[in-house]
Amino acid sequence: MTTDHPDHRIEEPSEQVVLQQHQISESTRTHSTIIDPEYVDQFILATNAAAVGSPEQWARAALEGVAGVMGQIVWRGLLGLRLEWKSAPGQVAHWPIVDRGDTWVTLGARSWMLSCNLVIEVDDEHASLATFIRFERPIGERVWKTVSARHRSLAPSLLRGAWNLRRAT
Repeated sequence: MTTDHPDHRIEEPSEQVVLQQHQISESTRTHSTIIDPEYVDQFILATNAAAVGSPEQWARAALEGVAGVMGQIVWRGLLGLRLEWKSAPGQVAHWPIVDRGDTWVTLGARSWMLSCNLVIEVDDEHASLATFIRFERPIGERVWKTVSARHRSLAPSLLRGAWNLRRAT
């Protein structure tokens, strides 16, 4: 799509680009409550994220609006995460909010085999989703190894979908 302006034309991308960050910033790491995570990834969408919602609103759009029931099946069924069954304040998609700031929110859950944090950050130029995992049992690493490739392929669509949902509100 293009937008005409008197002085120039601006090309608007038909699909937002999401990049996987290989070097996770120290500021992002400090938002996780997991000490010495054994798996970390971060995906970043370049956009004016703060203009279309708070970190919690982005988290709700991504995890409730985009991941929805399929996310619950993966989180509860495959990973065994102990998430709340009833929706309540202080949760996003049944994940407890364990920490928050003006530009970020941290969600946390555990199972008998692994612990997980999701950190959603927004600022004037980006929205990001970071995943931190610690394996509590050796089987947790084996399960995550089978799930992680799919996680990395779907994480960009969570951010893109959240962007589309937030823009529509």
